[in-house]
Amino acid sequence: MTAIRTPRSPGRRDVLRGGLGLLAGAAVVGAAGCSDGSGASDGSGTVAIATGYGLSYASLTVVEARGWLAEALPDRTVEWQVLSGGSASRDGMLAGSLQAGTGGLAPFLQARDSGVPWKVVTGLNNMPLWMVTTDDRIRSLSDITGADRISSPQPGSIQSIVLAHAAREEFGDPDRFTGNLVAMPHPDALQALLSGQIAAAVTAPPFQYQAEAEGARVLLDSYEVLGGPHGFNVVTAMEDYAEENPDVVEALHACVERANELITGDPEAAARILSEAENGAVTAEEYLEHLGRDGIEYTTAPQGLERIGSFMAEIGAIGTAPESWGDLVFDTVAAEDGS
Repeated sequence: MTAIRTPRSPGRRDVLRGGLGLLAGAAVVGAAGCSDGSGASDGSGTVAIATGYGLSYASLTVVEARGWLAEALPDRTVEWQVLSGGSASRDGMLAGSLQAGTGGLAPFLQARDSGVPWKVVTGLNNMPLWMVTTDDRIRSLSDITGADRISSPQPGSIQSIVLAHAAREEFGDPDRFTGNLVAMPHPDALQALLSGQIAAAVTAPPFQYQAEAEGARVLLDSYEVLGGPHGFNVVTAMEDYAEENPDVVEALHACVERANELITGDPEAAARILSEAENGAVTAEEYLEHLGRDGIEYTTAPQGLERIGSFMAEIGAIGTAPESWGDLVFDTVAAEDGS
């Protein structure tokens, strides 16, 4: 068994509304246990997985650090690629250099709607997403002018969908702030926000908590906007890959489930793993605090697909609302408490 980590800094591309979205390929089907070293693989070759740093990737970071997937797939070479966003995962999947990846719910739904034969292997988490500002002038969405810039990871991101939903509810126009949006990775957006280069950021944990610690105010909470908890990132895969490689997708789901159990049951150990993965850039104490925040849940059940998909269809971000979340997932999570 072999495990490799490959950092990358790919170029970022805009994703048109209703198009492919910032997705990520992965592996899928079944529901086998994550090996403790005694597992067996029925195939060979490289399994390249997109990952990143921080709370949204915590489950994958734990799986990598503990070597669980490599143990479960002893005849495979497991490669972890640090990518900046779902579009990079998508590009890697289409190029054949990536077998597994992560993406937000909105980009996943866009891809499915446009005909990409992908499904969800496993959820990673539920997380509230905040819109924050440090501008004393801005106390509500009504204070945002046409000249104010608002960061979002990319067009079509779940963050942009949250803002569109809030704009429709308050102003009757989901596109009210489309012209304000600028695409920025979360770390860059945090720095731009704190330095006054942008008026607000629609971001994610832990960056929103770091902004709050520096004096930022919360303008929106996605749990309030969307009517309750929802998934943030999911692992997805091409259907044909899942069919041909059930051992990979089953092991990937099972290892994420095992990692979620560790994060929930022993957050101190999880915090140490996350801090070590970033060479201490964020301390274990800080990660422990973030992991205990209200609304954060590490679960493999993908929640919010129907709710978010229905809204996206209403505003034309996708052509057809999903009839059932079960149509969008593999057997790995079909029996779980998704929505």
